[in-house]
Amino acid sequence: MAPEETVAAPEAPPPKSKKILFIGLAVGFLVLAGINGVLVWKVVSDHPADAKVVEKETKAAPKEEEGFMYSLDPFIVNLFDEKGVRYLKVRLDVEVWDTTEEEMVKKTPKIRDSLIVLLSSKKYEEIGTLEGKARLREEILYRLNRILGEGKAKEVYFTDFVVQ
Repeated sequence: MAPEETVAAPEAPPPKSKKILFIGLAVGFLVLAGINGVLVWKVVSDHPADAKVVEKETKAAPKEEEGFMYSLDPFIVNLFDEKGVRYLKVRLDVEVWDTTEEEMVKKTPKIRDSLIVLLSSKKYEEIGTLEGKARLREEILYRLNRILGEGKAKEVYFTDFVVQ
């Protein structure tokens, strides 16, 4: 008879210690926390040397003029239309430069009058397209600069535009 062969079961590898995994995670966390702390300290801390450099750069760069946005009350006008009665409701924001808000308030009645005359002279076909709105924006800008002074109104934004 042949001797019986016994197959030994492979030995299971010894369980890896979770201790090493936790130590690795803790070291990684501490490194990230340290980097974060250094970055926060750099951003928050006030270094006089850095402030002098920033101050010199600010003085060297010419200051740009600053404008502001002026919102006009909504306009509701009848459009010039032979087919029937059509209404236009439009709200405008104007970007103005080299002027004050007090000057804008003083000239608002002139601006509103001029724009009401312009808007009520339009037909739906003239302002119903994207090109028509762009043309209307240019006409409004032209009228604003005639009232405020050349170049003071830089841009006109439609914030509401409804035709009924």
